[in-house]
Amino acid sequence: MPLPTTACDPGVILSKDEITEQIREWIVTLRFAPGEKIVDTEIASYFGVSRTPIREVLKLLEQQKLICTFPGKGTFVAELHPENIYSLYLPMQTLQCLAVRLACDNAAPEDIAELEEINRNFLEKAESRDDTLGLLKADKRFHQKLVDMARNEYIDDFCSALWTHIARLDYIYFRDSRMLTSSYTDHVRMIKALSMRDPFSAERAMRDNWNNSMLGIMALTDKKDEAAAPA
Repeated sequence: MPLPTTACDPGVILSKDEITEQIREWIVTLRFAPGEKIVDTEIASYFGVSRTPIREVLKLLEQQKLICTFPGKGTFVAELHPENIYSLYLPMQTLQCLAVRLACDNAAPEDIAELEEINRNFLEKAESRDDTLGLLKADKRFHQKLVDMARNEYIDDFCSALWTHIARLDYIYFRDSRMLTSSYTDHVRMIKALSMRDPFSAERAMRDNWNNSMLGIMALTDKKDEAAAPA
């Protein structure tokens, strides 16, 4: 289990939520690879805590289906199943399309300015291609801002649950794809539609954005399958 070589600062005691977020980030960025065994004693030693909070964290991550426990065998990072892309991305696409339509009614000039700033940051990271996690976070900030603008707690809750699983696939997409500027362009279209209070154009841009991600992930998966196939 490839924990960072630099130990956690012994003078800083992280909360259970902070430890959860750190382990989730390791899973998303594939530091903890799909199928890899999780050893609670090693994690507890790294963070300088007892096994009890680590077990509670792992239980939460298991409930979120990011890890799986098999009696007598151990705890493992959940496998990635690209064939389930549609079951994750289509519900998210539907929720995000609804969110951006509702956001059109609530968009204020300061919201538009914030979205533009987030999208500029997204483009900078997309062009530099040296910070995949930062790029992923910038994309999530953009979409979360739209969810916040929708002012619907149920959309927020369901999107948060889906993000947990989509993040690993999105990380692969942002790491390996050469078509990332299309996401920036989709974002620009959404911002323009929001500024004009045009829910139809905003929804179309959002739908295109998620379709592009789905197609990109599928294309990358097909390439990996072809490379792995025997000659």
